[in-house]
Amino acid sequence: MSRPHQAPGYLWLDAEFSSLELEEAEILQVALMATDANLKRLAPPEKDLVLFIKRDNDRGISPWVKEHIPHIVRGCLGPKAVTLEDAEVRLCSYIDRVMGPIQELPGQRPLIAGNSVHNDWYLFRRLLPGILRRSHYRLLDVSTLKTQWTDFWDQPLPPKEDPAFIKRYFPEANLREDMGQHDAYFDIQASVAELAFYREKLDLKSKI
Repeated sequence: MSRPHQAPGYLWLDAEFSSLELEEAEILQVALMATDANLKRLAPPEKDLVLFIKRDNDRGISPWVKEHIPHIVRGCLGPKAVTLEDAEVRLCSYIDRVMGPIQELPGQRPLIAGNSVHNDWYLFRRLLPGILRRSHYRLLDVSTLKTQWTDFWDQPLPPKEDPAFIKRYFPEANLREDMGQHDAYFDIQASVAELAFYREKLDLKSKI
């Protein structure tokens, strides 16, 4: 049996939102990193994007966000934050530079990957549509494997919040001591490690 065509690559994307009410939510932070289908980086860590979206104040940000990820809010109010328009330009430029020009057929474009990425996709469609014009019509959602692992294997979930776990399964990770869960850049690297874990434990890389 011939092997199916391998995906052109994965766009590991994650965003932190002002609220879980997605129809009204705004993007506070977005991170992007690209790998091939074997989870090897397609660009060095210094090219990864971690962007805070500029805000004038914290009005409209949910109490949960203010309480649990205040550093994200501070980043949006800080001097390094960028406008949403600038963020879209930088994100799209990264994709074009790393993945090449937009392919005419959507099936030949890279997949957006991460955990629960349908939420991110929904906001990107509304707020950062340039990303979707450059991506596959499918999503690679690691949460699907998490659900199957929970439902059918009597084993604990991988400790994706543990930097040692991330470095073990994604040696090319770029972690800082001040990062943790609910930081978009930390989360995309944790998602790569989590997918590598499931591939190993479920033997997803074995050849048919």
